[in-house]
Order: sequence, then structure tokens, then C-alpha cells
Amino acid sequence: MRIKVFLGIIFLGMPLEGRAQQDTIADQRLGEVVVTAKLPLVEMSAGKTTYRMDTSITQSTGSLYDVLSSLPGVIVDSKGGILLNGKSGVQVLMDGKPTYLSGEELVNLLRSTPATNADKIDLITQPSARYEAAGSTGMIDIRTRKIKLHGMNLALNGNGTLGRSGGGGYGSASMNLRQDKFNFFLTYSYYLGNQTIDMDIDRAFNGDGRMRQSSYRRRSTHSHYLRGGCDFYINPHTVWGVTLNGNLSDRTENADMLIETQGAGRPETTDGHLDNDWNNFSAGTNFTHRLRRDGGEISAAFDYFSYDRSELQHIHYSKPDTLKGDMQGRIHIYAGQADATYPLNEQWKLQGGGKSAFVKIDNDAGYLRPVPSGWQADGSLGSRFVYDENINAAYLQAGYEHRHLKFSAGLRLEHTRVHGELSGNTVQRDSSFTTNYVHLFPTCSVQYGLEGGSAFQLSYSRRITRPNYQDLNPFTYIFDDYTHEGGNTRLRPSFSDNIELAYVHHEWLQAVLFFSHTDDAIMKTYQTQEDLRIYVTPENLAAYVQTGLRIHAANLSLASWWKMHLTAIGLYNRYRWTEQGERMRNNLLTPLVSSMSQFTFTPAWSAELSANYRGRMAYGQATVHPTLEVNAGIQKKILRGKGTVSLFAKDIFGTNNEWVDIRAVGTKAYVDSHGDSSQRVIGIAFSWRFQKGSEVKESRRKNGLDETKRVNL
Repeated sequence: MRIKVFLGIIFLGMPLEGRAQQDTIADQRLGEVVVTAKLPLVEMSAGKTTYRMDTSITQSTGSLYDVLSSLPGVIVDSKGGILLNGKSGVQVLMDGKPTYLSGEELVNLLRSTPATNADKIDLITQPSARYEAAGSTGMIDIRTRKIKLHGMNLALNGNGTLGRSGGGGYGSASMNLRQDKFNFFLTYSYYLGNQTIDMDIDRAFNGDGRMRQSSYRRRSTHSHYLRGGCDFYINPHTVWGVTLNGNLSDRTENADMLIETQGAGRPETTDGHLDNDWNNFSAGTNFTHRLRRDGGEISAAFDYFSYDRSELQHIHYSKPDTLKGDMQGRIHIYAGQADATYPLNEQWKLQGGGKSAFVKIDNDAGYLRPVPSGWQADGSLGSRFVYDENINAAYLQAGYEHRHLKFSAGLRLEHTRVHGELSGNTVQRDSSFTTNYVHLFPTCSVQYGLEGGSAFQLSYSRRITRPNYQDLNPFTYIFDDYTHEGGNTRLRPSFSDNIELAYVHHEWLQAVLFFSHTDDAIMKTYQTQEDLRIYVTPENLAAYVQTGLRIHAANLSLASWWKMHLTAIGLYNRYRWTEQGERMRNNLLTPLVSSMSQFTFTPAWSAELSANYRGRMAYGQATVHPTLEVNAGIQKKILRGKGTVSLFAKDIFGTNNEWVDIRAVGTKAYVDSHGDSSQRVIGIAFSWRFQKGSEVKESRRKNGLDETKRVNL
């Protein structure tokens, strides 16, 4: 049995045959029979793992944020940082195009988008030279659902949840119309979410006593998401398409904090109110032409992105010190790319292309303090930050395939020019900086196939992680009187060398040995300032090394009605840096274990049980404590199989808490956060699809522009 192979002799690669399930046709008088194969939940190759949303109950009943958080090896922290296999620097794409978002802006987009909008998610650890070199640990590509039937096709989805913070949910509607040479598609979804985030912070200062902070935040988010477009099939070999995307969101937050300082007597209190608005828009066009030579293709794409965010902040302290903040941010991005693939013969294939992207950012921040006559600007806080970036790239890749051997080698050249200007205030003068650099990024992989469906692959890639735009923004963001955060214009890009040795057996077993070395790793640091204040800012650490082993076993048939998917990852993180002249390090061996059981009782009834465990992990100056999440769901097909009703429960035991230790020179902090991701949630979901027509072969929609998830207004 496959499960025994996975647990006992994982590296032997014994050839096993899976059970086949016979299809039956109840009515033999049908004039036309359409056979639909159920695709597996997980598909694996040497450098990529694909998860399909339709085949999982719990992963298809929430938002994209819920889905990513539940995938094996993927960690999403409360600030929006995404780790893949315990390493930061992953870039997030949607349909092969960058989201251009990071931090809370990325989390807001993921929370606002229902999981039912996604068809599958690809976790790619060794991208080719065709892709942007940014992202030290690879990429996550979220592929949206595309209907491949002629005629009119409709889909409705809804979700409702109950938790400690109240109710929430979403509703979405999708339409696809395929007539002659035109394919129109349109999706709209509305999201309403209520969150409660409790946080306890215990700070110990060397020689200055101790401080305890307890906060309670309540958030309410409303979001509208719209996606539409059209494909025009000029001829059987040529397609031209346009797409439009929009996301309008607003969030209100009320926060209360109690602060107790050792020896200070009466506790202090802080009340805060935030109003956030996000208006994101993108438009793109793409052109693809397949050459007469089989496998040959040329393509081009152009995209425009516009992001607009505003935040109004009102903080009231128990001290006579009230503060109002007004932050505004605008980003405009123009990017174009052209690619070509040309097979030289049956064994050799060449790929090449170029890309250019222009980014312009304009951020304002200002703070007001009360005076007897009203409100007066605080000249020591706030400023204006203008940032311009241009990245130009070209690449060439060659691939060879003959019998059991596959070989691929590529080289990507990237030129980056950055210019930033910061207007001064009463404590700092106007300043500016300019950065200009050119780098080469090689990629290489060799794969050898064995008899019986097994293969070994050795791959290498060099990648870059540029500072996201918020990390460069030097504004001081005030959470309360004792916690400030700001960017760092002196950040340098970090470079990583990544090596993987992978073994794949019959697309159900994957074992990967990996090693990565990163210079100047960009991480959040925590610095002690006067009046017991902690200042959070990104810095370049000296070095970061990660090594470990990943093992995935998918679609294991324990019985005709029971399938299991297992993942076991053991990774070792080691960070080194210098702080105030003192050499620091943080290193730990971390286990990550995930399992999912899928039960098919009848053609109409199915159920699911999953669990994810993450051990103690080193993450820069922070040490993250273990977490466990257990989810369950049951599903019933209705309306002759066109609809489904699902009941689900997430974090059944309430053990998915975020508990972090932070160590800095002069202080230690212990943070225990209980948010919506760490509380029991139950919900119900409904989906209905009306499809009528015949299956057609959909033209490949090319990866538009492979930029990084670097925007954080």
C-alpha cells in the first residue's frame, strides 16, 4: 500500500499501481456522452507542486488567504509576510502576472477574493530564466478559473461563517460566453469580514524593568472584486485578449490597549481608530501566435496597474497627548514583455525575450496634535516620499530532451535603476538617493528518468530579493506611544543561491533535498529607543542559510473510499547579524507536517479531515513557536450534481495561535496574538454551476509580466 511506502521506505521508489475507478453510464440512450475525469487534488513534478481547489472541501470554502494558509509548506503571518518552505521572499502571481502587493495590502486582496475564483495554485521552487529573478524562494502562482465550454455558462458561490468576532462571508457570480471567435468572461464578488485580534506583549528591558501590553482590535472589512475580459481568436493559431481587474475595499478598526510598566504606578491606556480605503485597478492586453513548427510560439503583453490607498488614524492616550494621522499612497506601474519559443529540432528548443517595467510611487504622511485653538501639524513627523524605479531585462534559455535525459540552462540579465526623494521636516533635511545596478541570473537543471516512471533532477538558480516599496518608505508609522515602525532607504537587495536535488516517482511521491545561501537577507529588526520605545525597521542581515528535506506523498489510496495526502518537511534556518557591535545568531531545526484525508461515501456525499503542524522556527531576530490547525468538512451534491452544499469547521481546537519571541540588544519581547486565524470558525458554503456546450481547447494565456510582490503602500 502506498502509505506504507511513504512511511517506511520513502527513497526506494517502489513501482506501485493505483486503483482505477470504473465509470458507469446510467442511460444508454443518450445521443452524446461527455466523460469528465476527476483531476487529483495534488500534482507533482521535480520543481513544482500543484493544488486544485475543486477537489478539496475545506480549501474551496474560504478566501484565497485561507487557502494559502492551509497549503503544506506555506506560512502567512499576521503582517502579510508569506513564507514558502520556511523562507521569505516568495513572489505571488495571479494568472502568471504579479500582484505587485505585499504586507497588509496583499492580505486584503487575498481575503477579498473567494477561493472559488481559483482553479489551482502552483508552488514553484525553481523558476526558469523566463520568469523575473525576484523572489529568493520561488513563486506562488494562483490560477483563476476559466470555463472551456461554448455557449453561456454561469456559476454562483456563497459562503457564511460564524466565529468569536461575529459573522462574515462572501457571494460571487461568474459568467462566461463563448460564441464563434469571441470568449467573454466576467466575475464579481463581494466580501464582508469581521475580525477580532487579541495581542499580549511582554517586554523585558535590561536594567529598566518590564512592560506588559494587552490590546484588543476589532476590524470590519467590505470589499468588491471585479474581473472581466475578452479573448478574440483571430485564427486557429492566433489569439488576442484584454483583461480588466478592480478591487475596492474599506476597513474600519477600533483598538484598545492597556499598558502596565513596572514601577510606573497607574496603568496607561490607548484608544485607536483607523479608516482604510484601497482602490486597486489593472488593465492588460496580450497577444499569442503559435508557429507552424510544433511547439513554436511568440507572445507579447502590456499591463497597467494603479493602486491608491488612504488611511486616517486617530490615537488617544491616557496621557495628554492625542494624535491624528493622514497617510496617502499612490502607485502607477507600466510594464511590457515579449517572448518567443522556437524548437530547433526534436531535441533542442530555444526561448528568449525581454521585459521593461516602470514604477512611480508618491506617498504623503502627516500628523496633527491638539492645541487650544484646534489641531496643529506636528513638524517632526510625516513627510512626502517619491520613488521611481525602472527594471529592464532580457533572457535566453535552451532546453534539450532525448529519451531519459532532460537538460535546461538559462541566463537572465536585469538592469535596475532606482531614484527616491524624501522631503524634510523639522528634524530632518530633504534627502535623495539613486541606485543603479546590473546583474546576471543563471538557472540550470538536469533530469534523468528511470524505468518505472521515476526521475531525478538536480537544479540550481541565482535569485534576487529587492526591498519592497514600503520597506524603503522612511515614514514613521505610530501604532502607540511605545511601538513605532518605519522604512529604510539604505536597504540593499539580497542575493541567494539555491540548489535542489529532487526525486519524483509516478507523480505521487516527491522527495527534495534543498540548500540555499542568502547574502544581505532583508528582515525586520527591533531596536530599543528612549522612553522604552521599540522601533521596527527592515535591515540587511549578514547572512542566512537554509537546508532541509521535503517529502510529499499525494493521492494515496488507503481504501476505495479513502484517499490521503501527506507532507513532511524538515528545515534548518540559520541567521547571523551584527547589532550594536555584538554578533548575533538564531538557528533552529523545524519540522512541518501536514495531512489531509478525503472520504467519498457515495457519489453525492463526501467528507474531509486535515491537520497542519509547524514546529519552533527561527525567523531573523524572532523565534516563532509551534502551531497546530485541524480542519474538517462535509459536502453534499445537489441539483443533479450541478450544485454543492458544504459544512466546514476550521481550527477546531483553537490551537493556531501566533506566539513569537523577539530578541534584540537591550530587550526581549514575547508576543502572543490570537486573531481570526487562531479561533474556531464554522461555516456553510453553497455553489451552483450551469454549463451547456461542448468542450473546446483553450488557447494558452501567456504569463504576462513576472514582477515581484513588492508594493506595500
